[in-house]
Amino acid sequence: MITSNPLWKAMKKTLDGITTEDLSKKQVCIGKGKLCTTETMEDGYADDIETAGTTFLSEKDEGKPMAVQEIIVGGTKRYIPKTLALKVSISEEAMEDNKYKKIIDASKRLQKSAWNTQDIDAATVMLNGTTTIQGYDQVALFSTSHAITAGGTASNCLISSAGGSIIGMTPSQAALIQMRIAATLLPGPNGIPDGKRFTGITFPEAQHDLWKNITGCSGTVGNNFNDLNVTKEYNLDLVPVFWYDAVSTTFWAGMTDADDGMRYLIKRPIRGKVWVDNDGEVAHHGVSYRAAIGVSNWRAFILGAQ
Repeated sequence: MITSNPLWKAMKKTLDGITTEDLSKKQVCIGKGKLCTTETMEDGYADDIETAGTTFLSEKDEGKPMAVQEIIVGGTKRYIPKTLALKVSISEEAMEDNKYKKIIDASKRLQKSAWNTQDIDAATVMLNGTTTIQGYDQVALFSTSHAITAGGTASNCLISSAGGSIIGMTPSQAALIQMRIAATLLPGPNGIPDGKRFTGITFPEAQHDLWKNITGCSGTVGNNFNDLNVTKEYNLDLVPVFWYDAVSTTFWAGMTDADDGMRYLIKRPIRGKVWVDNDGEVAHHGVSYRAAIGVSNWRAFILGAQ
């Protein structure tokens, strides 16, 4: 709670330094071409269900019945909104000390905190991708044993041909080529390749210049030959996320065009309100929102390195 004397000097310094810049448009994880976009959540919860349907047609003899294939219902991903909130409390004495205008600017400080919280929630999904349960099959987002609805398992990690261990591939054109191949061969719910398109990569800010060099050069990086850099033609979205850097500077992952990847469902948008405790003569300024975030379809991301 913000109070007056004897903490007036500290309060004045704090209030004078309040940041009023609106960072809603500076989210690095949320937006078009990034990890996800936001959606409106209509009900108290939302379910995504994976189904495996028909595969290929078979030849039919004249006058004979057509072959029959069944629709198989797979796993379910449920989204339940959580409420996130924060407040600043201000005494009447503090307002009387002519800091009211600066105190009102605290609203933008709280707004910044709300937008940052949304952004870091999306980054956390990726950083916890090998440990936190996500998706239809109720295993970690990045796994070498994702369950296929029609039967069997699959991986969304770059793996070695022997042993099935996850490779920590450093950023390179070769790594991107392997990522494109992996995206194309990802099996759908029926167990056959869906031909997903490799659309982008997400990585810590520390890797940004390296990836720009790898994806932007016309020739092959690191030699004197005239080989073409085929990865430039992938036209990948580059999604640097500075939230990653404090946890890992080696993590990176590929993104595909799979439907129902990371979903950010907004039940109630960010909103601020002010209320007064008359007994304590304290004004409270709070900001809150309700949302659910997660990944339904694990095929939307492929782990390159942890």
